[in-house]
Amino acid sequence: MTPAFPIGRPCLALLLAACATGLHAQPASWRGDFVYFADAALFTDCASGKRWPVAMTADAVALQRSYLEWRKEPAAALLVNFDGRLEVREAMEGPAREQMVVEKFRSVEPGNTCATLAAAQAK
Repeated sequence: MTPAFPIGRPCLALLLAACATGLHAQPASWRGDFVYFADAALFTDCASGKRWPVAMTADAVALQRSYLEWRKEPAAALLVNFDGRLEVREAMEGPAREQMVVEKFRSVEPGNTCATLAAAQAK
């Protein structure tokens, strides 16, 4: 039996991503590694190890400026804190994908990364 309204794989993937995003629709506090290089911003959550591209918002730009001021070298990870949420958005290239939306940039922790936090907790 075929469904009355067949859904293609790309449409199904987007629908599933939208449902998953709904779980994070409300802003939450995030702490993780931020890297900005060649006009691409990536955030890696320390708690889960998951990585997302960062959507360009006003507070994401403030985060980038702070990153450029405090990073040790180009493309080096820097620990950051912000309030944000995951949202499926159009990508610059390719299909829509889940992105981190920074709503309120809080702080950077110069000299720290998720790895340095994990090493300190292991002691």
